Amino acid sequence: MIPFVKKRKEETPSYLERIDELEKVSIVRLKGKITRDLVPMIEERIRENRRAGSAIDKNVIVDFSRVVDVDSSTVAFHVIHLNEYRAKGFEVALIHPNAEMKGLLEVFKDNAPFKVFATEAEAVKALNR
Repeated sequence: MIPFVKKRKEETPSYLERIDELEKVSIVRLKGKITRDLVPMIEERIRENRRAGSAIDKNVIVDFSRVVDVDSSTVAFHVIHLNEYRAKGFEVALIHPNAEMKGLLEVFKDNAPFKVFATEAEAVKALNR
């Protein structure tokens, strides 16, 4: 999954700008192209993080402001993996999706395990509690 676990001290993946930690929410800031070609790399990163003992311990906001390209695989991937967070009692939100992603989110809206907020401030207010 786009690493919604603690950032490791090693190299930062190409798709990850940074993770900002607030008291009760992590803001995962993505960048670049996040398409079906990248999903296997992200999946492997998830497996590595889990083997290393990383765990979900707070709500998550995913920031797409620096993402330049997405496809339906990206959205499907998020729907599948973000359901894990919801199942563990955490909330997930997306911020700054581009027009392309907004259109794709419409396709998945009935199964979407996350909310989309217009601003980071709104998302933080809703999830950092």
